[in-house]
Amino acid sequence: MYTYCVTFRISDKTINGKTYAQRREMLINNVRKEGRGYWEETTSFFLVESPDNTNAVTQAASKGLSPQDDILVVFDPSDMSMGYFGPIKHLDVLKSFFAASKKVP
Repeated sequence: MYTYCVTFRISDKTINGKTYAQRREMLINNVRKEGRGYWEETTSFFLVESPDNTNAVTQAASKGLSPQDDILVVFDPSDMSMGYFGPIKHLDVLKSFFAASKKVP
């Protein structure tokens, strides 16, 4: 089991018929699994346990989000791998913190 840090920004508008609240809830359902560690007391950061690799967690978490409006970053602090989704403005700066990175569609 791996521990992942998940941070995100969900645009405060309705996209494809889904509101901010609906897309946030979808993201939570995408990463929260029964019997696995999960913490979410802050508004845009989770700690999540998963047996999957960074890319797989990022792909699963991003389902239902808008690639033009929402941002998602998932990273594994043990190996500093990072997956990302959405329109990140300062990608070069973000990537500089991680050993490996991959954008998911």
